[in-house]
Amino acid sequence: VRRYLRWQRRNMQNIYSWIDAVSDMDAMVSMATMRYNEPDSCDAQLTDDEGVVFEAKGLWHPFLGEKAVKNDFTVRDSNYYIITGANMAGKSTFLRSVGINYILAMSGMTVFADSLKVSVFSLFSSMRTSDDLAGGISYFNAELLRLKLLLDNVRQNSRTLIILDEILKGTNSLDKLNGSRMFLEAAAKLPVTGIIATHDLELSKMAEAQPERFHNYCFEIKLTDNITYTYKITPGVARNQNATYLLKGILEG
Repeated sequence: VRRYLRWQRRNMQNIYSWIDAVSDMDAMVSMATMRYNEPDSCDAQLTDDEGVVFEAKGLWHPFLGEKAVKNDFTVRDSNYYIITGANMAGKSTFLRSVGINYILAMSGMTVFADSLKVSVFSLFSSMRTSDDLAGGISYFNAELLRLKLLLDNVRQNSRTLIILDEILKGTNSLDKLNGSRMFLEAAAKLPVTGIIATHDLELSKMAEAQPERFHNYCFEIKLTDNITYTYKITPGVARNQNATYLLKGILEG
């Protein structure tokens, strides 16, 4: 015991540096393991360009593995990209692919793309908002609080990419459309960049009013005897929807 106490007194000042060294080694081993296990991933190219830069070739979500469909997508600073598409067409998965690959790039990890060029910017997402029964916060109120937090954040960090999946899902269709349009018009006055997925095709008309800031992209499906999902993002507005088609199959089955 005495020998241990003497050793402790001599080395106590070094304990924290030893812990830091072991932590760094553990992180590097984890990074090396991921690189070894994911040979198809690549290093992101970091640029010193001001503003938001996100240029992806062959981007995919790491959880999908061999089933993944790769997509090319370029985000220009202070522009907004409205993504429409049917249910299960790939909108939310694509948003997650953008977000998670940016975080991997900023962490020094390899990314899941054929190539990815990014600048350093803030990332703010609103994708899986939930209510709080104990706190007395309804789903709609939780959405409003999240959007307020978003605006407060971007007012302090203009170099920000916002990723939104279905704004104001907790209200009726007309109110949702008007509220979403109002929010995007307000956000467009700020020097930030956004990717927004929505089922509201009317929201795509913002690209007609402000073509220099708003751009339409979609995940289209093919409706024949069966539904074919391409999971490819293309310019334009989605033409086909599948909710009624799928519900009809359930009711007739």
